[in-house]
Amino acid sequence: MVSCPDDRMRKEFIAMKSFDFHVPTHVYFGAGSVLKVKDVAASLGKKALLVAARDSMRTSGILGKVEGLLRDGGVQVATIDDVDPNPTAEAINRQTQVFNREKCDFTVGLGGGSSMDSAKAIAFLAANGTDIRQFLAGGSNPGLAGVKDARPILCITTTAGTGSEVTPWWVITNTDRHEKPGTGNDSTMARAAIVDPELMLSVPQGVTRSTGIDVLFHAMEAFLAKTATPFTDMLCREAMAIVVKWLGKVIDNGRDLEARSQLAFANTIAGIAIGEGKSSTVAIHSLGHSIGGQTNAAHGLTMAAVGPAYLRRTWQADPARYAEVARIFGADSGLSEQKLAQGSADALQSVLKRFGCFVTMKDLGVNEGMIEAMTDSAFFSMKGCLDCSLMELSRADVVQLYKESL
Repeated sequence: MVSCPDDRMRKEFIAMKSFDFHVPTHVYFGAGSVLKVKDVAASLGKKALLVAARDSMRTSGILGKVEGLLRDGGVQVATIDDVDPNPTAEAINRQTQVFNREKCDFTVGLGGGSSMDSAKAIAFLAANGTDIRQFLAGGSNPGLAGVKDARPILCITTTAGTGSEVTPWWVITNTDRHEKPGTGNDSTMARAAIVDPELMLSVPQGVTRSTGIDVLFHAMEAFLAKTATPFTDMLCREAMAIVVKWLGKVIDNGRDLEARSQLAFANTIAGIAIGEGKSSTVAIHSLGHSIGGQTNAAHGLTMAAVGPAYLRRTWQADPARYAEVARIFGADSGLSEQKLAQGSADALQSVLKRFGCFVTMKDLGVNEGMIEAMTDSAFFSMKGCLDCSLMELSRADVVQLYKESL
C-alpha cells in the first residue's frame, strides 16, 4: 500500500517543474547490436540509400558489413560514401538526386553526426523539394511550415559525440552564407537507431577527443538551459559524470570496449536531453556553430573554444547549477556554492586541458576581423539556442565573449 505524502513532500511535488518528453526512436544499444540492422531495415522499405562518411567507413570494413546486413534483411542498397565532416547544402542536394534516381524508400546514416544529419536532410528533402537551402535560415521556409514528413530514417552511429541518432536535428553548412544552422522536425527523428560500441573501436584519437567533448557540452548546456527539466537534469548529470570519468581512458586506449560503451551511453542520453527531452543547448552552441560555419573546424572544439568564457560571464544566473557543474568537473566540493559557481569556468578549463581539448578561437583559424560576421550568424541562424541561456545575452555580450575566446 502506498502512503500519501505529507504536506512538505506535497509542496515539493507541486513545485516541481512541469514537462513532457517523447522518445519515438527505437534504440538498440550494446556490443553487437549492429546485427539488428537485418531485422529492422525491412520494416522501413525495400530499398535504402546508405549514406556514409568519406573513406573511413569503407576502409574499416564497417560499410561492407552494413551493406551485407541490409541485403540479408531483404533490402536493396544504393551507397553514397562521400560525406564530409561538415556536410554542405550542395552535397545534400546532389545526394537527394541519387535517392530519387535510385527510387529509394528510406535512408541509413552510417558514421558520426555528419552522416546521420545527411541521412536526415536527404530523407526530408526527398519528400519536400530540390534545394535544402530553402529550409535553412535565410531560405523561403526556415520554419518548415506545411512540409511533408521525411522518408523513414535509420541511424547507425560510429562515434560517441553528436547524439544525432536520438534527436530530430540536422546541421547543414550553407556555404553561400558561411553559416551552419540546425533545423529539423518530428519527422526527422530516426525510426530506429543502432548504438554499437564495437563500431567505435577504430575511431582515431583526435576524433575521439572532439566528439567526447561534444557529449560533455551537450550535457552541460542542457543542464544550464532555462528549458531544463527534472528529466533532462537526470540525464545530464549522468552524462557529464561519465565523460569526466571515462573519456581519458578511451583516449588512451581506443580498443577499451568498456570505456567506449560508457561514452556511447553518455552520448545517447545527452542526445535525448537536448532533443526529445526538450532541454536544448545554450549560447555556447550558437557561438560554436558560427565558428564552424566560418572555419570548418570540428564541432566539439568550437564549443571548447568559447565554453570557459561563457561560464565566466553567466555563472551568476544560477549559482547552484553552476556549482553543481563545477563539482562534477572535479572542483573542491568543500568550497561554498558561490565560490564553486564562480570557479566553474576554471573547472571546465581543467577538464578540457586534461583531455587535450583546450583551444582558443585562433587555434581554429578565427581572427578578430571575423567576429562581427560570426555574431550576425549566431543571432540569425542559431538564435533559438541563445534564447535558452539562463542569462540574456546582447549582441555586445556575444562580441565580447568571442573576443575573450580568441
